[in-house]
Amino acid sequence: MNVAVRFGTRNDIDALVEVERSDVETWYHFSSQGRSDQASYDELSSWERVMHGGPWMDSEALTKYWVSIERLGIIPLVAEIEGKVIGHLDIIFSEELPFGQFLYLDVLEVHKDYRRRGVATTLIREAERLARDRRVRFILVQPQQYEGPSGLTYRSCGFKKAFDAYSLETSIDNLEIPSKVQIVSIPQTKEAPLKTHVMICGWYNISAKTWDYGVNPDLEFSREEKTRRLALAALTSKATYFFHLGQNLFDHSTGTLCLWAPIPLRRNGLQHVIQPAKTAASWLGVKSLVTKSIEGYTDMLEKEGFVLKSRTEPYLIKEL
Repeated sequence: MNVAVRFGTRNDIDALVEVERSDVETWYHFSSQGRSDQASYDELSSWERVMHGGPWMDSEALTKYWVSIERLGIIPLVAEIEGKVIGHLDIIFSEELPFGQFLYLDVLEVHKDYRRRGVATTLIREAERLARDRRVRFILVQPQQYEGPSGLTYRSCGFKKAFDAYSLETSIDNLEIPSKVQIVSIPQTKEAPLKTHVMICGWYNISAKTWDYGVNPDLEFSREEKTRRLALAALTSKATYFFHLGQNLFDHSTGTLCLWAPIPLRRNGLQHVIQPAKTAASWLGVKSLVTKSIEGYTDMLEKEGFVLKSRTEPYLIKEL
C-alpha cells in the first residue's frame, strides 16, 4: 500500500471531515446542559457536530477554524492513497519558553477503514523530516492515551516520556484585588509573549495555541454554549502577568485558568496574579477554577492554594 503525504489545503476540508467522522459511531444532540437524544449526523447543527470531537467534525466549523490554522502557521499534513484522503496530522513549529525551538504534533487521525496499515507512522515520519529540514532540536506531543493506540504509535516511532501533566483545582474565596495590582484587558492584536513569559498553567496545548484561543475565541460557539471568557493582564510595579479565564462548558460555576508569568520566575510572584484571577473569575459567576500544568510548575501553584486532582497523559519527546 503506497501512502503519499502532502500539505493540506482548504480544498481538503470535506475529506478531512470524512476522516474524523469515521471515528464516531453514534451521534447525539447537545445543549448548554450537555448531551441529550441520539440523532443522525444530518440532524445536528454545526455546533453539535463539533461537540463530538472539534471543528474537524463539520465542514462549516473547519472552514472557520482554517483561519486559525493560517494565523498560527499550523501545517496540515494529509495522507492519501490513490488520491483519497485517509488521514492527517497537524503540526506546529514554535519557539517558546521553556523549550526554545521545537515541533509540536497536534491533531492526528486516520480513517477507521485504513488503520493498522502504517498511515499514522508515515505521517509522523514526514513530520520528522520537516523538523530536521528546519533543524529544530526535538519534537513534542501529548498523546490522547499514553497506553492507548496513539501513545503506542508514538513510542514505536522513538518517542519517550518527557514530563508528566496534572489537573489542579482551587476555590474562589477572597474577592479583593490587591491595591498594587491593576487589571486591564488583553486586545486581540496582542502577540503571544512566547519569549518573555512562561505558561505556568493552561497546558491544554502549547503556549502559542493556548494563547491564540484565549484572545481569539469563537464567539458564535460561545453564544451557543452560553459561556463567557476573559483575557486579562495583571500589572504590578515590577512585572506584567497574563491570564485567560473561561466558564466550563456544562458547569458554569467552574472555570478554567491559563496563566503566563514573566521570566525570571519570582519565588512569590504568582501571588500578584492568582488573587486577581480568582476575583475576575467571580465576575463570570465561577466558584472554582480548574487548570492543567506540568511538573516544575505544580509546586508554585500548590503554594497559591491549588490542589492536585489527578495525573493526566504525559508529554512525549523525540530528540533529533
